Amino acid sequence: MRRFFNYWLSLAWNFILVLLVYILCRVVFFLMNHDVFASVTLGELWHLYIAGGWRFDLTAAIYTNLPYIVLILLPFGFRRTRFFRKLAKWVYIVPNMLLFSADLADGAYFPFTGERTTFSVFREFSNDNVTGILLKETLVHRYLVLVAVAILFLLIKGYREPAQYEKRYNWLDYIVHTLLLAATIVMAVFGIRGKFTFLETPLDINDANLIINHQEEASLVLNTPFCLFRTIGKATLPEPHWFPDQESLEKVFNPIHQPAGEGEMVNKKNVVIFILESFSASYSGYLTSLQGTPQPTYMPFLDSLMQQSLHCRYSYASGRISIDAQPAIMCGIPMLYSSFAVSAHANNEVQGLASELKQKGYQSAFYHGAERKSLGICSFAVKSGFDQVYSLEDYGDRSRADGFLGVLDEFFIPYFREGIGHMQEPFLATIFTLTSHHPYVIPSCYDDVYEAGTMPIHRTIRYVDDQIRKFFLAAREEPWFQNTVFIFTGDHTNQTDNPEYKSLNGGFSIPIFFYAPDGSMPAGLRDATGMQMSIKPTLYHYLGYDQPYFSFGCDLLGTADEDTYALYYQSGTFMLCQQGYQLQFDGEKPVALFHYSQEPMAQTNVMDQEPERVAAMEEKLKAMIQQYTQRMTSNAMVVR
Repeated sequence: MRRFFNYWLSLAWNFILVLLVYILCRVVFFLMNHDVFASVTLGELWHLYIAGGWRFDLTAAIYTNLPYIVLILLPFGFRRTRFFRKLAKWVYIVPNMLLFSADLADGAYFPFTGERTTFSVFREFSNDNVTGILLKETLVHRYLVLVAVAILFLLIKGYREPAQYEKRYNWLDYIVHTLLLAATIVMAVFGIRGKFTFLETPLDINDANLIINHQEEASLVLNTPFCLFRTIGKATLPEPHWFPDQESLEKVFNPIHQPAGEGEMVNKKNVVIFILESFSASYSGYLTSLQGTPQPTYMPFLDSLMQQSLHCRYSYASGRISIDAQPAIMCGIPMLYSSFAVSAHANNEVQGLASELKQKGYQSAFYHGAERKSLGICSFAVKSGFDQVYSLEDYGDRSRADGFLGVLDEFFIPYFREGIGHMQEPFLATIFTLTSHHPYVIPSCYDDVYEAGTMPIHRTIRYVDDQIRKFFLAAREEPWFQNTVFIFTGDHTNQTDNPEYKSLNGGFSIPIFFYAPDGSMPAGLRDATGMQMSIKPTLYHYLGYDQPYFSFGCDLLGTADEDTYALYYQSGTFMLCQQGYQLQFDGEKPVALFHYSQEPMAQTNVMDQEPERVAAMEEKLKAMIQQYTQRMTSNAMVVR
């Protein structure tokens, strides 16, 4: 009997070894990010694994090892040759090692995104100096290299080859081994599906939400290989039908805005937008105080400017990566399900600030100090209608680059200001800053100029803040300055050691404010909720834009505080913030309601205590999701 089952027993041993390594990787991921999962113990981590985490590991392991499974179970005598046995061993070791390395590396990447990495990361960073960044991070996280080497040693030494028998194959061997291969393939199909019946849909990333108590725990249940496999080529959007017709849907939420005023647009102010790389609200002493979580400031100039500007107590990013920001800021398009700019619908028509203001006589220019093909940022600027797009190639002097991404902000921001000086008014000029992007490189001559803070990013936030201060010192002397409205927004949040800003509320909290030197923009604090998608409606109200336009945001100048809102999405969960509450919705039903204005850490689920609020917010959120999916799949994110 051992002669019949020796290959299958070898497969079972090696497969169990892979599953044990997945457990090891999950523990390493947990320990690396323990501050995010402060309420989770190792015992609770094991319970999450038993409750269903093993199913995600099983699916990922089968995906990875399908070639090995087929090779080792082929019912032919040649598999006993030395060459074939070595081939099978390395077909087992190499793919597993690559994906375990990705799982380990994601432990270091997780603080920047707040979720497990999906396949979209390859599209986002396809044109960047990833090798240089990885080498730098390898030096920072040297212990991960040691863990990876240990895993490789375990795979090589733990691998068990099938016991060999001298007896020639006969007809019974062929029959038994063919049946074993067929049975194993059937089991593998169920394992890949993650469900043991064809009556259910296959296991997906969103299924992690059925196991957890708090949404951030989804990343502990999932593993990175599973998320990569499940998002390869994933393009289709669900088609919810909560609202039976367009009329009932638009009564609850309509992303087509009508002009605030009547007549021709006359307030043709210049518009300058600063999209601040990785600027979280947690770096602002002013905002953290407003939100009841006071912290030291790492952006003193912007804090002082914010207090002379229109701003909200709470304001949020649309997503957690750079390419999520532009569609939200320029076009009012949210990040739901996946990043619009790298999704299957990235070729959909858009109407952005640049293309719409061009119809009103505006000249437009977009500046980003990285290479033109980097991160897709310049590509989307072109798509959204900017007349001119300036990048590292246009700047020319690569000696002023950081060696990883592009030109240091101390050189590129003055280049931006000089470019504005050559533009014809009215104009729209936008800069997407760079230096506060990971890996946070600034010249060593500033080591004693900008205090280090408690995290690597803090020094670069101080550096960028100071470059903007210098921009304003020079720009105040320019003839266009007084006739300009300035808009500042972070693109997304980043690493923080403040627990309040690791929750699903604080993890999206960024500065957003509007400043007009001549006082024409109503300045002051609004006890309201803003987001990147609010920028377009608010600006258009201020300018008196006289045409219908598309945006999922609300006009902060024309909307009552209690009616303002923010919408964002992460790891299968939709979040709607309004009146100091955050509703979490898993795509089918509400799962939590947090009163974050009273409890910044958002630990107490008050859904049962607030049924009417839940119902109202659920209806609005469903309308937003249905509008998004219908318009995205029908290429209708525009006014026609």
